[in-house]
Amino acid sequence: MADYNYNLNGYRNQNDGPYYEKPRSGFGRGVLVGVLCTLLVVFLAGAAFIGVQGVREYLATQEKEEPPKTGGRTMGGKDSDQTQEDERIRKIAEKIAELQDYIDRDYLFEYDEQAILDNICMGMMYGLGDPYSYYYNEEEYASLQESYTGEYYGIGVLVSEDPDTGDVKILRVFEGPAREAGIRKGDILYRVEDLMVKEEDLNTVIARIKGDEGTTVNVEIYREETDEYISVDVERRQVVTEDVEYEMLSGGIGYILLDQFEGQAADQLKAAIDDLESQGMRGLVLDLRDNPGGDLDVMLDIADIFLPRGVVLTMKDVNGRSVPYYSKEQQYTKPLVVLVNGDSASASEALSGAIKDYETGVLVGTQTFGKGIVQSIYTLKGGKTAIKLTTAHYFTPGGTCIHGTGITPDVIVEKEEGETDNQLTRAVEVLEEMMTQ
Repeated sequence: MADYNYNLNGYRNQNDGPYYEKPRSGFGRGVLVGVLCTLLVVFLAGAAFIGVQGVREYLATQEKEEPPKTGGRTMGGKDSDQTQEDERIRKIAEKIAELQDYIDRDYLFEYDEQAILDNICMGMMYGLGDPYSYYYNEEEYASLQESYTGEYYGIGVLVSEDPDTGDVKILRVFEGPAREAGIRKGDILYRVEDLMVKEEDLNTVIARIKGDEGTTVNVEIYREETDEYISVDVERRQVVTEDVEYEMLSGGIGYILLDQFEGQAADQLKAAIDDLESQGMRGLVLDLRDNPGGDLDVMLDIADIFLPRGVVLTMKDVNGRSVPYYSKEQQYTKPLVVLVNGDSASASEALSGAIKDYETGVLVGTQTFGKGIVQSIYTLKGGKTAIKLTTAHYFTPGGTCIHGTGITPDVIVEKEEGETDNQLTRAVEVLEEMMTQ
């Protein structure tokens, strides 16, 4: 399972010049610009401000300082902004110190000081009311960095969480332990060990599933088609996530399934296209159904394949600053059909929206998820913890924000039950029509 190794990335300018450094950014799941606010930088990065030890020392230093003389008025300018920021931090620190006083005096049991620190940070993120903003403790951040390599010790599934219901659906089961244990695509992850999945953050669930090679984890899933709960013990093994599957269909039609925009997905996609081209591919069906999104840079690399030189998308942050992201020269120029559905989200929607706006392909399927926001990951002081923060809306090349609405396909085809994939069948028909024009 992968969600999002921290490094500095940047955006491409139109002349394909240097990359401008900024925090690593990603579209997120089922679901990049901007600067972390001063309060968060100071409060989270400054351990003395939020640790169990050091709060009183901080308050003592604040009491020694002379308060600014403002004559009772709210003053503008940088000094006034800093004064207000200092006051916010002081109030937070006072509240924490008050709580700690009660704990020191009356709490019956021993406690984990680091756990308190982690939960203070988690509480700040939770207070935003945003399901996509999150604090990663050391274990979770290590797991997050691991996911960028495409290799990990786990059970081999790709999941997506519905932010409205909390259901965690299994989108794909890779070759490996989960498939061997009988877990299927479409199953709902119900419980992991003692964790009830709907009661926990998805990152916590993912961290619990991963573990040392050769150990086992108990997983309970709900299978809607049979209305049953199934509990299985699954061995953790090294899993290499292959994000691309492909084959040559009849009539020179290539088919590529792209599961997510992570890791080596762009390289895998390019290799698949090259192989299909060597087999005489005349047209391509790119399947983005159930693709929950992923990393911005991976999406931009894939956009280079399907889009002409120009704007892929534009990010707009809380300050109204707009940053465009550009594609290079289009590499694939033959007929293209893109399959989408209600679980096509975030990065898959950004790519689909750009393809639709540039008319380099035809979208077939059903309305997409509608996640038109992006998250940035900031490594905190010490390098072992991080936060993920929603930082921008994104707009398609035509200026459309799809958040909350999604993208309407050019050809709407509802999925029918049965062994035949009627959406793929219709996509092939549309592609055949395009190839004869």
